[in-house]
Amino acid sequence: MQQLPAEAVLTSPTFAVPGVPPGDRGVGWLRASVARFSSGEPHRRRRALVVDLLATVPPDALRSTESDDHPVATLARALGLDVPVALVADVAQAYQPGTGDEPRADAAVDRLVDILGGDHDEATAARIGLLVQACQATTTLIERARTRPIDDVLRDDPPAPTTKRVALTPTRLGDLTVDAGEVVLVALADGLAFGAGEHRCPGRAHALALAHRAATSGRPES
Repeated sequence: MQQLPAEAVLTSPTFAVPGVPPGDRGVGWLRASVARFSSGEPHRRRRALVVDLLATVPPDALRSTESDDHPVATLARALGLDVPVALVADVAQAYQPGTGDEPRADAAVDRLVDILGGDHDEATAARIGLLVQACQATTTLIERARTRPIDDVLRDDPPAPTTKRVALTPTRLGDLTVDAGEVVLVALADGLAFGAGEHRCPGRAHALALAHRAATSGRPES
């Protein structure tokens, strides 16, 4: 798997997020229903749902809270959601395909859907996905920021160090050629911790607010 110039890949229309198979339930349904793993019009529609959710939560409200709860609990409360952090963590450990215990994630997704009203729709997926995205990455950022400035962590040791893209057409970047269908690895250090292009993280300000609050207070609960 080639590693190419990060920003050029992330902002190029000739690269897309690798797709995921459709799913009716569990973490497979979640992946197939969120912006994170989609492209084109479905991505724009699903991303807009997340942006609208985040717009209801001023980042300063997350930064100023006195609570030392897990960042997922803080964000969920700000969104008016009452969901167990443990369920979100169960989803997060297998959110990326092939990375964790999928049966545990399946059960957690189905339970979260029930808690949030029982509808397997994109609005429900957006709420779950937002909390999942805030789970492991934000907690890792907080842990690393306890001993280093947050800006240094984001530059040198981001919580999500890499992401993947797939070439839609044969593409040449500098001296490297990528075949159509080839998956490439993209490093997210040096200012790209929150990505770039149409898939850049819409919750950057919220993640930094959560990290600033928790890194300077008590350890988040697990």
